Amino acid sequence: MAEGKKEKKATNEESVKLFVGQVPKHMTEAQVLAMFEEFALVDEVNIIKDKATRASRGCCFVICPSREEADKAVNACHNKKTLPGASSPLQVKYADGELERLEHKLFVGMLPKNVSEDEVSALFSKYGTLKDLQILRGSQQTSKGCAFLKYETKEQALAALEAINGKHKMEGSSVPLVVKWADTEKERQARRAQKAQSQASIMPNADSPHPSLFGALPMGYVPPYNGYGYQ
Repeated sequence: MAEGKKEKKATNEESVKLFVGQVPKHMTEAQVLAMFEEFALVDEVNIIKDKATRASRGCCFVICPSREEADKAVNACHNKKTLPGASSPLQVKYADGELERLEHKLFVGMLPKNVSEDEVSALFSKYGTLKDLQILRGSQQTSKGCAFLKYETKEQALAALEAINGKHKMEGSSVPLVVKWADTEKERQARRAQKAQSQASIMPNADSPHPSLFGALPMGYVPPYNGYGYQ
């Protein structure tokens, strides 16, 4: 394992967190680690425990040194391997937000409402090659003041994040842009809110359970537990 540990240090920044469900509650972190090591390199296992009782909640996080190793674990175990004492096969998926981070996808907030894709592209293209750019828009095609964009490499995304987040104001705006790694659940939340808002406009008495503006969600928003929302 010496070689594996050496690789862990070298690729720590590229490590990938997996969420694993259907883990028998009697299993220890060492036992889960040994099981996953049959299929992939694993750096660490963290059993998710009840805060009050400290008992296992039947799920854990598995940290792999690279996306390649994480994919090996997912392909070998997800819905394919049932552990002794479990009623269903293991659920092995990328933890919340991991896939977006690995795809070098950024969320940009506090954009002026009248900003165009070309203007956003011109600003962010200074730091690398943009593979995708999408400004979130409402039912009247009006900007919601936020966007998602993807870079070709992690280094490019990181350079843009560090240079622009909280430091750059676009013309027509009094506040600096917010730039952070995109989060899968926040993106889903934005779409759900947008859908609820459009339904509410059709049915005036229907109450939307979430704010209609994505930017109105607290930046530290944690969605209700859905099996993959632990951080």
